Amino acid sequence: MGKSHYKKRLTEDLDRWIEGGLVPADNRAAILDNVTETRIGWTASGALAILGTVLLALAAISFVAANWANMGDIVRLALLFGVLWGCFAGAGWAFMRDHSAIGHALALLGAAMFGASIVLVAQIFNMSSWRFTVLGIWAVGALGVALLTPSRPVLILASLLGAAWTLAETYNTFAPGIVWGYLPLWAVTMAAASRMRSLVSANFLGIGLFVWLSFLVWDYAQDDRLSALQSLSILVLAGGGLAMLFAAFRDGDRFGFGALTNWGSVAALAGGFALQFPLGEFEDYAERGAAYRGSAQDYWETLTGPGTGDYWLLAGVLTAIFGIGTVIRYLRRPSSRLLLGPASVAAAIALLLPTLTQLAGPDAVLLLRILTGAIVFAVAVALILYGSREGRRFTGGIGIALFVVQALYVYSVTFGGLLDTSLFFLIGGLLLFGLSIAVIRMQKHLQAKPEEAS
Repeated sequence: MGKSHYKKRLTEDLDRWIEGGLVPADNRAAILDNVTETRIGWTASGALAILGTVLLALAAISFVAANWANMGDIVRLALLFGVLWGCFAGAGWAFMRDHSAIGHALALLGAAMFGASIVLVAQIFNMSSWRFTVLGIWAVGALGVALLTPSRPVLILASLLGAAWTLAETYNTFAPGIVWGYLPLWAVTMAAASRMRSLVSANFLGIGLFVWLSFLVWDYAQDDRLSALQSLSILVLAGGGLAMLFAAFRDGDRFGFGALTNWGSVAALAGGFALQFPLGEFEDYAERGAAYRGSAQDYWETLTGPGTGDYWLLAGVLTAIFGIGTVIRYLRRPSSRLLLGPASVAAAIALLLPTLTQLAGPDAVLLLRILTGAIVFAVAVALILYGSREGRRFTGGIGIALFVVQALYVYSVTFGGLLDTSLFFLIGGLLLFGLSIAVIRMQKHLQAKPEEAS
């Protein structure tokens, strides 16, 4: 939004607020003068400077690419390092001269050249064993540039590289295991994103963290330490617990933790929805047990999991994190209590589901599956209502998405062949329409309360 448009809108709002007695009339001129003195963060000259820098960089890259094969290794290294330090020197000069757009562009180009230099060094010395470690080193270098500059575009690059590193190592069959080095890199980058108020970086960090966490759960479940049901329950507790903890930081006005809360919620909801899959797969275990390698009892234990304490140790720690975040949110933000009840019930079901399945036996799998599906629907509705009440579009959006996906799953699995497709969509449409009416009525009820109080 341009400054002139914003000032025009603010002027109209101020007149309305003054008329309503919300803002003293004497403050009107001071507020508008403050907006006038505010610097514009993005200008046409800055945009042209960035575009010019990009075109110059492309020209240089094209020239080098045309003559790259005829250069020796020393010349290549000298060229890359010369461009690298030239970019950093130019960025420093631009920031000193208060040309921030040019400074950010050159700093970003320098961070990109740092990665290219690492790749070239690895090629010259035949360091094929580095594999995706280059991404991690590149992310550390870009983070250092972002902290020294400081530059949000470079910080976004560092966040993206860190997420790409953990994602690449997750699917790398030659990786030694969990990349623990990502955690300190993530923590420092998140601190920088919060200080620089970079929402894009926070979103990349959220994706990277929960990809890393999912791989951690999967790796720990190897060697039959956890069953599929237990692994998904751990994922629900981890995503939900961290989401609650991050939400507590968000409620304390810590920038960027809202994005982490959103991605934690997505991880928890995905795990909760997926809990239905192993229950459905093993529902008819008796008929398929004969085809399984081993006895029917062995087949059943693959669902309930081993009788070791690994699950309860992990689940206990994650439940404690969830409880701490819930208590902080309950005390700090009373309006969040609408969501805390269903979320706590869902966490308790996820925690106890493997044990309940083991105690109830094969005959109760269908009942547990229905219970899990009902909890998914209840959480979806709670997210929609909470998102509508608090004005959190992402929360309401994932609630709607979860409701639709769960409805389609129920139709495809439970009612497939029993209900006509058009009848199913008719019923689903009526349910969603009724839910929208309930949301509208709740919004009117909440709006009426302040008016009655005044």
